[in-house]
Amino acid sequence: MPAQQPQKSGEVVNPDDVLDLNANAKELRKAHTRVKMDVERYMGDLKHMLEKLAPAIKQLKNSNKGTQDEIEEVRALYRKEALQRKLLYNQLQELRGNIRVFCRVRKDDRAECCMKFPSDQDIVVQHAQQGKKIFSFDKVFEPTSTQEQVFEDTKPIITSCVDGYNVCLLAYGQTGSGKTFTMMGPESNPGINIRAMKELFQVCSDRKETQTYDLKVSLVEIYNETIQDLLTNDVKTLELRTAGNKVQIPGLIEYPIKNVDDVKKVMAMGDKNRSVASTKMNSTSSRSHLVLMLNVEGHDKVTGAISRGSLVLCDLAGSERISKTEAEGQRLVEAAAINKSLSALGQVFTALRSSQLHVPYRNSKLTQILQPSLGGDAKACLFVNASPDAYNFSETVSTLTFGSNARQVTLGQAKQNISKGNK
Repeated sequence: MPAQQPQKSGEVVNPDDVLDLNANAKELRKAHTRVKMDVERYMGDLKHMLEKLAPAIKQLKNSNKGTQDEIEEVRALYRKEALQRKLLYNQLQELRGNIRVFCRVRKDDRAECCMKFPSDQDIVVQHAQQGKKIFSFDKVFEPTSTQEQVFEDTKPIITSCVDGYNVCLLAYGQTGSGKTFTMMGPESNPGINIRAMKELFQVCSDRKETQTYDLKVSLVEIYNETIQDLLTNDVKTLELRTAGNKVQIPGLIEYPIKNVDDVKKVMAMGDKNRSVASTKMNSTSSRSHLVLMLNVEGHDKVTGAISRGSLVLCDLAGSERISKTEAEGQRLVEAAAINKSLSALGQVFTALRSSQLHVPYRNSKLTQILQPSLGGDAKACLFVNASPDAYNFSETVSTLTFGSNARQVTLGQAKQNISKGNK
């Protein structure tokens, strides 16, 4: 048989495959053209949308201002709420009606302490020979209490004068018990007077959108039963005029004040003229009652109403047994006048406590000048300052007894002094 010849190797292209490939290439070209057209169209739409979005972006930026307005509105609502809380506190104080009495014990590390403090309202005074006595007050401040803590509990009563109330705060106690420290304090650690003024200016500032206030201050001392204006170079003597529950002091100088610096200047002026003398108890013992009077007149921008309130801050002269101070001569006369006026104040508290028809305000210049603050339509707070020294046990018990009796006094409902005005 003849041998077979080998076949030639190689790929054979199917004509149908070539036709399909050509068709697919044409479809791919068409798809590419369509994608390109879609991209161009979508890019145009995107550009158009961005042009439309530009005003919205600008509006969003402007909305920040609207947010700030909303924040201010929230702040206004907060201020309104804060004012409402103050009004509710005033109503509570009106219902309570009693003189609030705080006790503050001086810090004295050198002395043998005769006191214990079972709670922040009770104080126990004990002596080896004279026994133990317990007293209760609205608040007891231990020797470690700070000026800030003392003012914090007093602040709501003081600031009521901005709302049109008459407010009075008195500091009572023997010489050297810390009355002046509580009321005045040093410049580096001020007492109630300066802190009260700062708080009042802050309240006035917080309400400046709806209220305007005029504040005027005067400063007098009651020395040997005479009233002396401390804001004049010649320290002139003044007379009192009373009509019902109102007291006028013709010729009394009042200084308008705008800030705390004005207050400090007025106090420095008065301090230069104040009668100060040495006693055996305290080398810088004040021999007179110091009375700072602040009148606040508010004008409501919305209703036109006018409110008139007052704040009386009284640093009473030290109460002492004359035999203990060894006073003589002029100092004896001063001590007798001080004790007489403090006794008159005690008599007024006794009459108020027992609801007597006649209250002996006229028994001294001190009680006369304090009559508007104790006469039934004011808020009053008494600080009894005590020494922890066992050596002063008798004076301490006398001071705490005075405060305990005052705490039982009911003044009645406090009244706002507000009159209608024109819008």
